[in-house]
Amino acid sequence: MRAKLPLLAALPAMGLALLSFAQVQAQTTQPETARQNQATPGQAPTVADPNPHTPTPRAPDMPTYLGMLEKAEQDLRQQIARTEGGVQPTQNGAMSPDIIHLMQVARNSWQIAERAPQPFAGGDAHTRAMQEMRHRVSEIDHQRPTLPPPEAISAARGVLQSLESLRQAAASSPAARG
Repeated sequence: MRAKLPLLAALPAMGLALLSFAQVQAQTTQPETARQNQATPGQAPTVADPNPHTPTPRAPDMPTYLGMLEKAEQDLRQQIARTEGGVQPTQNGAMSPDIIHLMQVARNSWQIAERAPQPFAGGDAHTRAMQEMRHRVSEIDHQRPTLPPPEAISAARGVLQSLESLRQAAASSPAARG
């Protein structure tokens, strides 16, 4: 019993030592991390990476934005086809992984569409398409996990239609003609 008492008495001191070590470690790595963040400027969206972590999320120009929209359309179209091919059965009341992934791709498409460059962003075509897409994405999100697969696919098709009409409007805008 006596051997346990000194061990228990040492535990608070060991905890303080570990806490002090963690604080010193955090202080020495913060300036290094800050220098790294300063050295890496924010990335502009590209066709390959339409959703970079950046403080300025707009596409740099219309050709890039059109490529982003085309890729988003292609990804959403492929996911709709996969989901239509057969939704994996799940437990009663659980949402299928296929439907969850479809929701994620639809939401990602909406986020890509939001990255329109100026002056196209905020124009009538962009605003209308964004409202339609927001409505369709919310249909999928707000009714989960009870949204049946056919209704989720229908909502995703609505997002795809909005995306297609947005791309067509963007392609015919004066900014796209250059």
